Amino acid sequence: QSFSEKELNELKELRIKINNLTLQFGQVSISMIKLSKTKKELESKLLNLEKEESDIAKKLSNKYGDGSINLESGTFTPSN
Repeated sequence: QSFSEKELNELKELRIKINNLTLQFGQVSISMIKLSKTKKELESKLLNLEKEESDIAKKLSNKYGDGSINLESGTFTPSN
């Protein structure tokens, strides 16, 4: 007993759709791996910037005392 040409074509088309979907899942997985790597790199850069900010704040605090700075005007307001 043989399948009709129409039945075979339906099965072939379904197989193509499944293969395409499998390929898309693989592409999404690769994208997720790349995004994860980029996220880790950005987290590392953020930690470095936060440390740099903390170091500058300590240096300025040692020089001027505790207070706050207005970055727009450059004025320093000491804490009471």
